[in-house]
Amino acid sequence: MKRSCIALAAFVLSLSAPAIAQPVKVFVLAGQSNMVGYGVGRQLPVELQSQPDIWYDHYNPDAREGGPYAEATSADWGPLEPKGEARRYGPEITFGRAMAAAYPEHRIAIVKMAQGGTNLVDHWGRGLAPDPEVLYKSQLYHALLGKLDSATYEGDRALRYPEEVTRLDGALARLESEGEPYEIAALVWMQGENEAGWSAAFSYGDTLRGFIRAIREDLGVPGLPVVLGRISDNLYPANGGPIAAGREANIDAVRAAQVTVAEEDPRVAWVDTDDFTVRAPDDAYHFDSAAYQLLGERFAEAYLALVREEGSASASSASSAGSAAAGGGGAPGEGATGVGATGGGATAGSTASAAATGSAGSAGEGGRGATAGSTASAAATGSAEAAASSGGVAPGTTGGSGGCGCRTAAGQGPGAAAALALIALAGLRLRRSRGHGQG
Repeated sequence: MKRSCIALAAFVLSLSAPAIAQPVKVFVLAGQSNMVGYGVGRQLPVELQSQPDIWYDHYNPDAREGGPYAEATSADWGPLEPKGEARRYGPEITFGRAMAAAYPEHRIAIVKMAQGGTNLVDHWGRGLAPDPEVLYKSQLYHALLGKLDSATYEGDRALRYPEEVTRLDGALARLESEGEPYEIAALVWMQGENEAGWSAAFSYGDTLRGFIRAIREDLGVPGLPVVLGRISDNLYPANGGPIAAGREANIDAVRAAQVTVAEEDPRVAWVDTDDFTVRAPDDAYHFDSAAYQLLGERFAEAYLALVREEGSASASSASSAGSAAAGGGGAPGEGATGVGATGGGATAGSTASAAATGSAGSAGEGGRGATAGSTASAAATGSAEAAASSGGVAPGTTGGSGGCGCRTAAGQGPGAAAALALIALAGLRLRRSRGHGQG
């Protein structure tokens, strides 16, 4: 209880502190159950259990049915920390720490919405009708964007849950109400396990391209960087995975599509998850706690690589009104290369959003292909003082780099920030290898 009170007091102080001069960097994290994450929050080191210097807005659609994440629905920005009854976390914990290390002059804000067992065809596409079989997984594109969604929902496409509490537009409106300039820095997407179990695998590339295009259009950020997590080879039946024998080609198709989308778009990157340990022998869909921390680090490194390629090409909001877009969306055939992280990307401008409801989060179970679960153990790091900081990061935290040409506190450009972020990430791994925390 004492620790919770200290963390809450630190967060309240951070809200009342003078605004950081540079725009708030807003990262959108979304996908299915491996974005939800099943890391065990109580096993995190104290400095990662609550990070008040990083703002977090969370929504999990299982709250629609009063599920275990109902109490974790955000009504306002709060500290980055595990959520739900079980205090679980995903890659956001270390990703956020890395971004804060890379950008000490910027407030880092994460909007997360993920739901287990969901796919792009039935659940995440723009303008979809409700899923008649699993209503609480319906219309997740709108649940994420809220009034920023340009689709029309009438007739059989009428919104099933029109009054959800948190959405991206609501989170941005709260920044605007406080006079905080912001930029939409990236979309981080971990999804595809669902399609790997059925025929949608063979059109996954096209549906993923359409999803990215829609997000960029509705955010008004044609050059929005996107980082993808490639689904793991743990899914193969030969590796003890849950996908039925004879459907290996489905898994191949999704994995290949994720790499191809990244290679053809210079503002998209992908990260590998093949070396991650599974949560349990009977749950090869999901990773263990240490893997979710590593996934967050890899997302940070991939975003860093995108921004380093593009240099300082970014646009930030001068005020909370209007939208400043940077770059142009990467069309097929724009030839980026690389393994793990490909291409170069520009970050984005802020969108002018009306006040609204709902936002981001994480969640759930079931669905055609991927299920939810919990996880076993955690390793981690960070710095003991970081959670109480309003803007900077203390030594020992994980690092990463984002996409703005703004100088860091030491007057460095994005290249120097990137180098510092990589050093910080290396320090994190060294500490883990010496036995800090549990895996």
